[in-house]
Amino acid sequence: MPEPAPLLDRVAASRLTPSGRRLARFYEDSLPGAALMNLQEVCEATGLSSATVVRFARALGYTGFKDMSQRLQAELRAGIDRPIDRLRRGRSPADGALVSRFARARADLDASLAALDPRAFETAADLLGDAGRPLYLGAVASGRPLLQHFALLASYLRGGVVVLAGTDRWAHALSGMPPRAVLLASAFDRTPAMVEAVLELAGARGATRVLITNRRASPLTTHADVVLVISHGSDGVFRSRTALLATLEALLDAMAERCPDARRRAGDIEEAFSLFRGYTDA
Repeated sequence: MPEPAPLLDRVAASRLTPSGRRLARFYEDSLPGAALMNLQEVCEATGLSSATVVRFARALGYTGFKDMSQRLQAELRAGIDRPIDRLRRGRSPADGALVSRFARARADLDASLAALDPRAFETAADLLGDAGRPLYLGAVASGRPLLQHFALLASYLRGGVVVLAGTDRWAHALSGMPPRAVLLASAFDRTPAMVEAVLELAGARGATRVLITNRRASPLTTHADVVLVISHGSDGVFRSRTALLATLEALLDAMAERCPDARRRAGDIEEAFSLFRGYTDA
């Protein structure tokens, strides 16, 4: 029998009511302390009734609040924490790093496919595939190299792709952002101040904002026009970004169907490779 999904993965895969999203944000922002709160304390902290909190727990697949609290505490004991904490423990996966990591990746992909809203995905693909709209890409930490990978492949399909590389240069790169622009941003677990700021700035300039995150109740979602919620791994020393990479590649596939100039651009790139002798086996 597979292990029960962690609370934050359940949140990502669920369609929550406004009060449910409020509770999800409370837990996302208040862990680990929130895991030790009793029902009355959660109600006082959120201003919601005990019945609402219990419904939230059941909506996530728990039998009730007690079951949710017990499982959440077990998750925290198992290591839902920072890389430095997991390195200090030095705990090795029971099945070995290779098997454990691949198993987690498969679980993340399944959970993300269940969590993603197909309509939101198609809307995002329409926006990113519109070559008439400049496309800006913004992320920090481990999200940045994945967006750089996305930008490289997107250049086969369309032009006007700007990677916000180096937070000290973001202001310069954004200086000419037009109202028809599209911003694709990603953020996981925490709320990066730079990503929040660029989402706000893009909105102020009339741009359309697409956010990829693992937190359905993230504060960043209030600054986005389209939100793609995916899962991420909590085992191992580092969080898995398998689902983010798969989502970006799926967007590229969908964009290819929407970019009429893709064949010509790909041909131009391959011609340049030949002239530059970039590959010797073709």
